Amino acid sequence: MRRAERLQLPGGRELFLGWAEVGAEDDAALSGLEREGLARCRTAKRRREFVAGRLAAHRALEHLEPGARAEVTARAEGADAGRPVLVPERGLALSISHSTGLAVAALARGGALGVDLEERVEVGEAFLEEAFAPGERAGYASVCGAEVDATTAAWAMKEAVLKVWGVGLRAPLQKVAVRPVLLHAHAGLLALRVKLDTWDLPPGLGEPPSVLDALLLTDGTGRVLAAAG
Repeated sequence: MRRAERLQLPGGRELFLGWAEVGAEDDAALSGLEREGLARCRTAKRRREFVAGRLAAHRALEHLEPGARAEVTARAEGADAGRPVLVPERGLALSISHSTGLAVAALARGGALGVDLEERVEVGEAFLEEAFAPGERAGYASVCGAEVDATTAAWAMKEAVLKVWGVGLRAPLQKVAVRPVLLHAHAGLLALRVKLDTWDLPPGLGEPPSVLDALLLTDGTGRVLAAAG
């Protein structure tokens, strides 16, 4: 995956990215608050991802505001419990993702942000029926063309949008459809506007976003980065 340090959503909002290798990073750079979070990780895999995600967030902040320092924690309560945030927040939105040895964090000024990194999705029909609303994947076939695997793009974008919403995989996936409109494409980067259709949602999830600016980035290896905000 090409490790971009800065991207721009179609509406002009700038995203600042930090990257880290899962399992190859030193946890000595974690703050006291972040070490408390690390201590709550129950598996070695989760601890490695936690360290890489926090250090990726530090690097994203360095790109956005050189010399700035902040700790990364997760919101403890509310409809978006679990959302990563900076302390102090500094008016910045944060999102973190991990995929097969690589972590990425995205920071932007303003409202909520979602980023997701995915390897090529190789799954059976049972997963597809569970993960997508009827007709949802079909919208990505024409948008992605030959450059991006449509199923991988659809899943990455859905995860990114659910992170913007703040509910993650607590949402009933079959009742949430993320529908893309291609604005322009160049050299593996697709600029999109995505519309969120939902129905029969359970209480407690908060208000979903309706329309978001979004990006899909690929480098030809099958890995896809999705961002929305």
